[in-house]
Amino acid sequence: MHKVMIERGWDGLSIDGRGFLITDENVARLYLHSFPKLPNFILPAGEVAKNMDNVVNILEDMHIAGLDRKSTVVALGGGVVTDIAGFVASIYMRGISQINLPTTLMGMVDAALGGKTGIDFLGGKNLVGTFHQPRLVYCNIDTLNTLSQEDFISGLAEVIKYCIIEDRVLLDYLHDNQSAVVKRDMGVLTHIIKRSVGIKMDIVAKDEREGGLRQILNFGHTFGHAIESAVDFTLPHGHCVALGMVCALDYSVRNLGLDLAEAEFAISLIKSYGLPCGGGHIPPSIMADQIYNLMLRDKKTKQGQLTIICTRKLGTAEIIDNPPKSQILKSIERIL
Repeated sequence: MHKVMIERGWDGLSIDGRGFLITDENVARLYLHSFPKLPNFILPAGEVAKNMDNVVNILEDMHIAGLDRKSTVVALGGGVVTDIAGFVASIYMRGISQINLPTTLMGMVDAALGGKTGIDFLGGKNLVGTFHQPRLVYCNIDTLNTLSQEDFISGLAEVIKYCIIEDRVLLDYLHDNQSAVVKRDMGVLTHIIKRSVGIKMDIVAKDEREGGLRQILNFGHTFGHAIESAVDFTLPHGHCVALGMVCALDYSVRNLGLDLAEAEFAISLIKSYGLPCGGGHIPPSIMADQIYNLMLRDKKTKQGQLTIICTRKLGTAEIIDNPPKSQILKSIERIL
């Protein structure tokens, strides 16, 4: 598996060989000056950038820059950047080296790790993609200080996901240290990033290509990706994941025996960090059936049958195949 470094500043970073940097317009204004020797491609900010047109444009610029099989794609930014940069690195000359420099909490704990790449296609989230492991993920946690509060909080949704599926103790830590987390105390953030990275990398090492165990990392995501598509990507990814986790917790209480008080504790923590839990975040014109139908388009759906991730006990996860539509609809209605 790839190496992960958690540092303050760029001093520990070394890029050997010919590099090509991909970033977005927001990150470029803040950090592009730190990489003056690298040719670059600057994407528009946001999920809208993850499309096939930009893939082609990047590949053309990489070819013009003279990249070869010994070159390295450097992804500087959040999950959108690392997703599309990883995809082009995986297909240029049948795959060249990649380094991820995540600048968001979402990127550091999730998107930059594990080797999944992808772009959105025909309204579906990450419908086109590959598995392509970066050789290094370098997290300069000082970059977290430049995030908007919305983007920072969005990343916490993924941290809470790890707590629910694997680490009940970390969930309590988030509860007990909420003030320090919100104030972006670097010691506290380093702890939750290291633990989140450790959880994800342990799971990926056991199941790199999502044949089984790795599916638990999708807790809240099958619901969340459908919500994201339904609102036309107008809500941040982490906010949609938060809503998806509420749906999954609701399903778990009604169908798997998850203790209601435990579910309410997790949901109250999600809400206390400023993440949505339902009520007013999804336009009233969007119906439960619409979200359900979008779930059926999820890339993890097999022969028209859904797979969702739930929990019988916080700190554990369970893969549920072909859950009843009626129960899924009830869980979606919980957030409308």
